[in-house]
Amino acid sequence: MKLDDETQWSTEVGKRREIDYDGEDPSDDVLARYPDGWFTPERESITLPSALSPGEIDRQSLQQIAMIEAELRKGQVTDALEGLRLALGEKSLCFRGEVRNANSQRTTNRAWDRVHKFDADARQCRSTYRYARSALRRLQIDPEYLATLCDITEDDMKVAGDLTDEGRFNQRSDTLPWFWRIGQGDDSNGPRMQECKSDDLPC
Repeated sequence: MKLDDETQWSTEVGKRREIDYDGEDPSDDVLARYPDGWFTPERESITLPSALSPGEIDRQSLQQIAMIEAELRKGQVTDALEGLRLALGEKSLCFRGEVRNANSQRTTNRAWDRVHKFDADARQCRSTYRYARSALRRLQIDPEYLATLCDITEDDMKVAGDLTDEGRFNQRSDTLPWFWRIGQGDDSNGPRMQECKSDDLPC
């Protein structure tokens, strides 16, 4: 993006200006011009329209770039929700198949370590989802799509018994969160589903 000196950044984003361009040849070696450890590309934020203050996108005619970012954010949301469902399913399956069947302290600790790992994966996916959703809100593009994206609460991070226990149906406490019913993917014949069937566990 070509931004002017009057560009204003959103206060909702921890945005910082990376390197102030000083008019030198952009082909110069950046690492040679900055001290060791000062410039780390893998940690730098990418400047995107969602990082700008309200009104800056229209003022600087960045609508097309904003639409491209919106599509990328939608993909990010889809991937995050898919990862969240997978992590929560794996966590619940691990709890039922490994924690409950552990017959020693060592196997119990190992099973709980796996449960905690899947829980951490799920929370990372939730964080990614929230970040992408927030960016889409700042872009103010496709309000109908935004209306389908709800917040993910702590209660939503719990897996209903219907997903792991074939004997529990139509119970009041087993209402699935909204993100279990969104998406177009059907992985009923995927490797993880085949693994569940081979282990005679309900999926």
